[in-house]
Amino acid sequence: MEIKAAVLSVCVISAVKFIIGQTAGGLKMKDQLKTMLDILLAVVLITPFVSGVFHFELPEISAYEFEYSDTQQEIYNKALAQQTAGNVEDILSQQISAAGIELKNISAEVNISSDGSISITKVTVTTEDFEAASVIVKNSIGWETEVINGSGEEFAETAEG
Repeated sequence: MEIKAAVLSVCVISAVKFIIGQTAGGLKMKDQLKTMLDILLAVVLITPFVSGVFHFELPEISAYEFEYSDTQQEIYNKALAQQTAGNVEDILSQQISAAGIELKNISAEVNISSDGSISITKVTVTTEDFEAASVIVKNSIGWETEVINGSGEEFAETAEG
């Protein structure tokens, strides 16, 4: 019922405003009357929302922002890990080739922790001289890095050096 009253009020105020605009051509207070009717019209339009007839809520934006930013962070971390792995693979392949070892394939596994630190945890090398290639990888990256033979033979380096 209140909605009908609001619509009727808007119509009446609009009609009165139109009539005053047409008939009060020379009145000094024409602009003041129009301003008062504009304010009254605004009050009539706002009243249903304030009194609770129309109930609306804005969605909680923070929940969407966190999900979106988490996804963006994950995408960034994946891209960074791929780029870093590619760079490590290029450098290691250059070093192994410079040592005179024929390299068939190399791949590096890069992890990015929650604090943003990058670690190279595993390198897979496919070559005829795996032992020598493994030593070059460990000397370059660190002896804690796991080096796996891509051709299936295992090599465990225990000496540091």
